[in-house]
Amino acid sequence: MNKDGDKLTFGAILITIKRIPETMKLLWSIDRKNTIRTVLLNIVTGFFPIIAILLSQTLINGLVSSEMHLNVILIVFLAYMAATLFSELFSQISGYYQNLFQFDIQYKLKYKLMEKCTQMSLEDFENPETYDAVEKLMGEVTYKPFQMFTAVLGMISSIITMVSSIILIFSWHPMFAFLLLLTPMASILFFLRIGQLEFEMMWNRAKDERKAWYISYLATHDFSFKEMNMFDTKKYYIDKYWSISLKFMDQNKQILKKKTIFNVMYEILLQILSVFIIGASVMEAFYKKIQVGNVMSYIRGVSLIQNNSQAIMGNIYIAYNCSLYMEQLNAFLQEKAPAAGSVGKTDFDEKINEICLKNLTFQYRSSNLTNTLNGINLKVKKGEHIAIVGKNGSGKSTLAKILAGLYPVTCGQVLINGVDITNLDISQYQKQISILFQDFVKYEMTVKENIGLSNIDDMDNYNKMNDIAKKIGLNFLEDNGNLDASMQLGSWFEEGRQLSQGQWQKVALCRTFFRDASVYILDEPNAALDPVSEKVILDLFFKLTKNQIGIFISHKINAAKLADKIVVMDEGRIVDAGTHAHLMNGCRAYRDLYYAENYSEDKEAAT
Repeated sequence: MNKDGDKLTFGAILITIKRIPETMKLLWSIDRKNTIRTVLLNIVTGFFPIIAILLSQTLINGLVSSEMHLNVILIVFLAYMAATLFSELFSQISGYYQNLFQFDIQYKLKYKLMEKCTQMSLEDFENPETYDAVEKLMGEVTYKPFQMFTAVLGMISSIITMVSSIILIFSWHPMFAFLLLLTPMASILFFLRIGQLEFEMMWNRAKDERKAWYISYLATHDFSFKEMNMFDTKKYYIDKYWSISLKFMDQNKQILKKKTIFNVMYEILLQILSVFIIGASVMEAFYKKIQVGNVMSYIRGVSLIQNNSQAIMGNIYIAYNCSLYMEQLNAFLQEKAPAAGSVGKTDFDEKINEICLKNLTFQYRSSNLTNTLNGINLKVKKGEHIAIVGKNGSGKSTLAKILAGLYPVTCGQVLINGVDITNLDISQYQKQISILFQDFVKYEMTVKENIGLSNIDDMDNYNKMNDIAKKIGLNFLEDNGNLDASMQLGSWFEEGRQLSQGQWQKVALCRTFFRDASVYILDEPNAALDPVSEKVILDLFFKLTKNQIGIFISHKINAAKLADKIVVMDEGRIVDAGTHAHLMNGCRAYRDLYYAENYSEDKEAAT
């Protein structure tokens, strides 16, 4: 894309032309046979208009001069009708294969994008610029690539028709042919400049489009309806959406105005030129210099040149606009995936017996100054259960994500069974980890999928699923005393069962324990649970992870006291670790957390 945004140069046009083969190569990889078939059909279709003109010219001249035999006239007439019929037939067949190809492009390219997104890192998704780019690409992948393809096909067909018409005019008057060719070519630069402005407008407003989508999402879904009514924020949402929409409408108006002015000026210029050329042909026919059939051919030829030059301009505009999008799509698809696979990595197919953190430091890409974690040193062995406590923003969840292999280790070490995690195949390592995130997903799917997605290979193991569900207390999803695995959850689809936050969390816990792992990490597992459910879940956690490594993050000290060791974090550091008694005696940050939770009698007693 032309970055200066001031003017579009011929160099930029050449770059755009170079992008077309890249686009065609991408589409070629989707369906080779359909690509070849559609291109050939469009090439053949492009010759039919000039064939029809020449046949009609021969027919009219033969009728006017009376020199052509009736049999010949009938043959020419039948040939003309056949050309017209085949033109329509080829056009319909071409449209059929184009529509088939459109379906392939829509679904296969979206699949490629989704596949590429699965290869991205968590940090990529947490980067607003990357997220905006993904949203933009996903939003337009169902039609932009096909628009590019049809624009190229349209250009091929129109160029063939226009060039053949210009050759017809050239055979009569070379200067007229030159003028008819020069006019659209001279207009391309201005036309493409408008295309560039429109693309830049659409690309630059991706953030605002996402905001508008989110506001409309809030205003039309049940989860936010309660607060909208209680706080009377409905008008606020609508006004906020409308203010963004007004800006979009003004931008669209400006582009439309530029397009209209250009089209009017271009049309006036073409009409003046056409009147002059057609007038010249009529005068020559009047003075018997050319035949009447030739006049009709030149009139139709000029009309074809006009129509096809406009079609070419329109298709160039679409192709240029789409090529800028395709540049972003190609760059995204060809971008090297983060090194998280097995290439060059040590296979990891064993149980995790020990995790050791040595001077671990971590900083988010978006933060150039502040480290989220600073010099973390920690060791956990098989059979141990540790609780990580600390204020919000102390780095607890970040540490959990690093242990789960979701963030790269760039400073310090994470040793797994004595091996640096950076040398391990992360995908294999993660098979030994099961984690419940604080912002767990509420899948608008069946109960079976909501639980079984943590272990897809064992998803059909209903007995195991039912057993874990009973232990966790998913009785609200039972039918005749057993788990109803086919029940649809959520409110997006028909017959969906809506759940409370605490019920959703129990489902997520069931999903966590359904996976056979050697390390279980729970991030705020008791955040939405009542005291009875909290005790059941923690007792189950200790029971199920008896011979594994168990790590749970909690802001509740009374829950943390049940762990073998409590790790206290503050401002990205581990400030102390030990038992409850040890920390109450020697860790002020821990005491503050404890008194905040038990501020009444315990604080007075300590004083």
